[in-house]
Amino acid sequence: MLCSNCKKRFAVYTVKSGEEELHLCGDCYERLGYAAEFVGEDIFASFLKEDKKEEKRCPSCGASFSDYTRTGLLGCPECYGVFSEELIPAIRMHGKTQHVGKRPLGGDVLFELRAEQKKLRAELEQAIKEKRMKDADRINRAIREITRAISEDFGGSDGQ
Repeated sequence: MLCSNCKKRFAVYTVKSGEEELHLCGDCYERLGYAAEFVGEDIFASFLKEDKKEEKRCPSCGASFSDYTRTGLLGCPECYGVFSEELIPAIRMHGKTQHVGKRPLGGDVLFELRAEQKKLRAELEQAIKEKRMKDADRINRAIREITRAISEDFGGSDGQ
């Protein structure tokens, strides 16, 4: 039997008020407390009815912002865009709105060089597949320069 208040979840409590019986789920019973035993369904229902206004939902997964506030988890990556207005204030309290990850102090240049090297390797593979040998040669020289800079400046390998 469904909850006579929210009509969403199964009723686990039966509260008798005079001749009337209310069937409540755990959430509605918890919000109302023992007052359900002393009021009729009409008063109780008007007091506790959940808002019927349309709640903004993610078109991809169907999650609502109240789902996020209840669980602390978003349903899918698209939820970030759909609920951005609501999420930005909470994210800004952490200082940044873009994740930068953990990096050792002073290691930004090395990470940038390795990222560029990785990108160039992907471009090289694509150029070879498409048989663009002049581009492949140019890209290969750039990769060698970056590899040399990494080993000279940072004394490390090229990250392969």
